[in-house]
Amino acid sequence: DVEVDGNCPGLGRTGMCRRRICRRHCFFIIIMKKFLLLLFLLLPTQGFGAEVPKHFLAIMHYQPKGEGYVSSLDSEDFFLSGIGGKYDPAAELEAAVALFNSDDKKKICAFPARYRVLQDAGLVTKPFPKCEEWDKFYVDLQPAGVTLLFTDAYMSNPSSLFGHTLLRIDTARKGTQLLAHGANYGAFTDGYENSVLYVINGITGGYAGGFTIKPYYDVINSYNNIENRDIWEFNLDLSPQEEWLFTAHLWELAHYTSRYYFFSRNCSYMLLESLDAARPQLKLAAEFSGTVIPLDTVKAVVGRPGLVKGVRYRPSRQGKIRYRYRQMNAAQRQAYQAALIGDREPMVNLSPVEAATVEETHYQYIQYQFVAGQLDLPTYRRQSFESLKARNALKVKDNFKELSEGKSPLETHGARRFSLGVGTRNGAFFEEAAFRPAYHSLTDDSYGFLRGAEINFLNTVFRHYDNADKYVLQRLDLVGIKSIAPADMMFRPVSYAVNAGVERVYRPQDEREGYAFNLKVSGGAAYALSEEVWAYALTSAAFSYGGFLPHNQWVGIGFAGGILADFGTWRLWGEAEKMLATSRFGSRMTYKAEAAYSLDRHNALTLTYEFQHNDGHHLEDFVAGIRHYF
Repeated sequence: DVEVDGNCPGLGRTGMCRRRICRRHCFFIIIMKKFLLLLFLLLPTQGFGAEVPKHFLAIMHYQPKGEGYVSSLDSEDFFLSGIGGKYDPAAELEAAVALFNSDDKKKICAFPARYRVLQDAGLVTKPFPKCEEWDKFYVDLQPAGVTLLFTDAYMSNPSSLFGHTLLRIDTARKGTQLLAHGANYGAFTDGYENSVLYVINGITGGYAGGFTIKPYYDVINSYNNIENRDIWEFNLDLSPQEEWLFTAHLWELAHYTSRYYFFSRNCSYMLLESLDAARPQLKLAAEFSGTVIPLDTVKAVVGRPGLVKGVRYRPSRQGKIRYRYRQMNAAQRQAYQAALIGDREPMVNLSPVEAATVEETHYQYIQYQFVAGQLDLPTYRRQSFESLKARNALKVKDNFKELSEGKSPLETHGARRFSLGVGTRNGAFFEEAAFRPAYHSLTDDSYGFLRGAEINFLNTVFRHYDNADKYVLQRLDLVGIKSIAPADMMFRPVSYAVNAGVERVYRPQDEREGYAFNLKVSGGAAYALSEEVWAYALTSAAFSYGGFLPHNQWVGIGFAGGILADFGTWRLWGEAEKMLATSRFGSRMTYKAEAAYSLDRHNALTLTYEFQHNDGHHLEDFVAGIRHYF
């Protein structure tokens, strides 16, 4: 007998091997191992999917579908076995093992995360090569943690109506995390993100989506300063190995794309799959098989025990300025408003400390104007110099508190809403049931949401009329968007509304009802009467189409005025609109009112009222109901 040290394959480093049987016995073992491995790899995935390492399924973004699997990635080059690998994890595993046991350095260097997963599974033993591009990427990032970011809704961009999530790879560099890098998944829209084409392609998968990585200070500038969106940072408790794997996985994903779907395979969903790739036990993506809303994904991440170890609120520049303005007394507000138009004379009536707070706020507002593109560089330099000069001359400290606490998105109501109600329509009693998959209405609890913003998607209302004993689809709102944003001397946002859907409409001449498709686009302005009460005025262009209508359609122009009041537990909304249309059917005066009272964050009582006066006839609709959010 002789002791071997790795020279007798199949028996290990400490095995004993007889010289006369070593060649035959070990050769037989090698052949059997290779045969069994090849047989395992060639078996169909749906029958033996459990044999493919779970971490490999996660790193390849495979999700169960029927009896098999399908990957969320679509780039053919991402799959080593060809595009068929999108549906065949076993074939992809075989191709990956073959690659990492080969000498194809260039191709191997494209998949450091995939290599590590197979190495940990014991399927690859060959050392990973030296890869200049990957090494440079890792050194540039110097990863030292991962943070999930959630931003508020941005009503000026359809792609951000529901808020947005992205990830930050924290840096080990000394100093601020502004030197870290943000990882963002989004659609490559070629500049059409503010058009109808974006909505169509976003819903149907007409855009390719992919990851981009850029410095975090660029992220802050885009979301916090330009778009005026609050950012919530959720620091994740990942191990060093998981942080490395997540960074390596992003390196892989940055080279490939997938189809982008606005309501499902969107920014939030792909981030969840990426976190699952770092820690498959999380199974975050498995919770979202239908619509995926950023706010819900944040709640899912925070809901994983021990995953989030810290939370930080980063208010927008506009939010910080408004917070400072609310702290001013009457004299300070007068001086500040004068400073906005270049008049500093009222400053003499203030104490040095009062004047310092006004000058500091004014300087921050000048910075905001420049970042928002409202000032050119020469004007910005002149105004900021004048403001800083006046501020420094005071030689006292600012005594205003800075905005440091926000309304947590974790405490908002659920995005889905189910409602039950009873009511009358011109004296006829009915029962009503409604379901809205997403997301928020003006009279819903606004805690944690952008106040004055309404986004209703596929809100569906059914009714049963007692006198006729019939069930009807009363309304299907394909999309309902409204943004009531007060304007003042500092900020002048445009208020607007877009509504499209099918509705059961009332014909006053013969008191019959039928269906019509309605589209209305409105624009105007709002003004804050107080912190709680806002007033607005809108001008609308409307279009209605359907066989029930005279001449099958009408177009019109509308003028509306409304009140929106939010007292926390109580919310009130009222609106009056005069519509002038090409048909007497469409020309009408409409009054609407709605009140909601929250029982808690997930339940509310509601009263709605509508009165229509049309061609000497009227329609009166009243509903009392209860809403449940989940």
